Amino acid sequence: MSLFTELKRRNVVRVGIAYCVIGWIIAQLAEFAFENFGAPDWVLKTVVVLLLLGLPLALFLAWAYELTPEGLKREQDVDRTKSITHLTGRKLDFVIIAALVVALGYFIWERQAGVEGPEQPAAQVAGATVPAGPGPRSIAVLPFVNMSSDEEQEWFADGLTEEILNALARTPDLLVTARTSSFKFKNSTEDIPTIAKSLGVAHILEGSVRPGRERLRVTAQLVRANDGFHLWSETYDRNPEDVIAIQEEVAIEIATALETAIDPEALAKMVSAGTSSVPAYNAYLEGLAQGANSLSTGDAYEFLAAREAFERAVALDPTFAVAYWELAKFWEIQLRGTNLVAGMVELPREEMLARFNAAIDAAIEQEQDPVNVLQYRVLRDIMHLRINQALRLNTEYLDHRPNDPRAQQRQLNFFADMSMDDELKAAIADYQERNGYDVALASDSMTFSLISDDREFIRKIANGALERVGDSPFTMYQAHRALLWAGDIDGASRLVPILQSSELPEDARRMVTLRQACAENRKPDAMRIYDGIRESYPDERSMIWIGQSIMGNQDAAIDTLIDLDESGELGFLSDFLSYAYFDARPFPNLMKLLQAQGVTPREPLQIPYRCKA
Repeated sequence: MSLFTELKRRNVVRVGIAYCVIGWIIAQLAEFAFENFGAPDWVLKTVVVLLLLGLPLALFLAWAYELTPEGLKREQDVDRTKSITHLTGRKLDFVIIAALVVALGYFIWERQAGVEGPEQPAAQVAGATVPAGPGPRSIAVLPFVNMSSDEEQEWFADGLTEEILNALARTPDLLVTARTSSFKFKNSTEDIPTIAKSLGVAHILEGSVRPGRERLRVTAQLVRANDGFHLWSETYDRNPEDVIAIQEEVAIEIATALETAIDPEALAKMVSAGTSSVPAYNAYLEGLAQGANSLSTGDAYEFLAAREAFERAVALDPTFAVAYWELAKFWEIQLRGTNLVAGMVELPREEMLARFNAAIDAAIEQEQDPVNVLQYRVLRDIMHLRINQALRLNTEYLDHRPNDPRAQQRQLNFFADMSMDDELKAAIADYQERNGYDVALASDSMTFSLISDDREFIRKIANGALERVGDSPFTMYQAHRALLWAGDIDGASRLVPILQSSELPEDARRMVTLRQACAENRKPDAMRIYDGIRESYPDERSMIWIGQSIMGNQDAAIDTLIDLDESGELGFLSDFLSYAYFDARPFPNLMKLLQAQGVTPREPLQIPYRCKA
């Protein structure tokens, strides 16, 4: 008799199957019960370990013992004419069938609850919201590991990760954690459940990249965070020319696995890379990686390198709409008066505006996706001061892609510029609840929260941002100001040494020390810092205006900007509308622009931490 035949005769196979199915049911029920009773993680792990240890014991007992009419006996002591293994086997078959029915029912119930069940409500704290528990369609894309021995290929892994993330973010019912949040776990040894909990998501996509001249290997796997179950995994071992197809296929497979509501044809269009040129696509990936690294580290020079990469991309493929879009965003930031990385390119404002117009017009002309065209038109209208029209288009865009953090940022900016303060406060709370792990959105939420002048609300938004994305220097910079505004001088002071040792631009670090000195009533120190700012950055209007406002020199602050109004540079001047303490009334041309669009500027607030006479 063969070994397998003997295993079947002694019901070892049936016992193994029954044990595995029933053990799985027990583990699922234990997880459900322990989560609801708040049991620590080690309790569930102990149950799983005991179940695993019990399997070989059950198999041994099935092999070594036999059921006879006289009861349980050692198999070697049993007369086979008195064995009832056949009847026992039939009973085990019924047990297995019943257990499989229960397991299938539980699996269907769990899947249905995960897809259609209501998400956990957000907690309300003193007028502010904190993010709810992870929704069933939420995901973080961890940085793909560069498996190449060439460290210079790191940008390729980072850029591919970024583009997969961007493609997934276009899916309207899928919440994707921002790159700046997920990339803090690069080379981390944390386990998947810990990372997912930190990022507020239910799923994690991880993978690796091994680029080479002859072959490109990309491995990706989608993991359900609560139990480590692999919903999907794939290894692509292809020609390097297939990189565009690989990115699109990964995004489609992930969106399909998470059961998004998009039909396959629409999904394929939505995640399209937008170019068939691999060299252009690689340059684009390089730009994405450098731009995102700049946001993570505060290194503004990587931001300049990103611009050069995008310029190479459009030179290689003049129809590459999304690369033009990235270029337009770069020039839009350079034209902003108040952005931390504005003014890095030493070109006349007219030349930068011309480059912006060329890039955004090319993006609109070449883009095939009408939803993408909406966001391109929003940016063009912003730069040409058509605020009402930009708000209308951005609202329409958010109807299609409600979780896009950049569109959410713009919406906050519109509400701030148009003095829609109630809508602004509600949107800040809403976006932080749904998308609070995005560094840029968290930073803008803190900036605009000052307009509410609600100290408890401001403190909650700042502390929430620090808790979720506090590793970013940009987050800490905005949180420092918000905490000072909320009166938490000690809390703000703890951020100062960290910011001073960060890679933020020196002017931003000086502004931190100026704010802290005034808040602590160290006016001589504040005067010394302020004088240093004026001497080092005499042409930086935004810095001089902010410094004068912090020092309490309101008339001097107005004088710094008045010629912008007189010369008609209202695009630059309008950037200050989002500051809670900006007064638009001394600027007649700006007032005329706002009134033409039905906007009544708010009353300016006093800076609580300003230096007092």
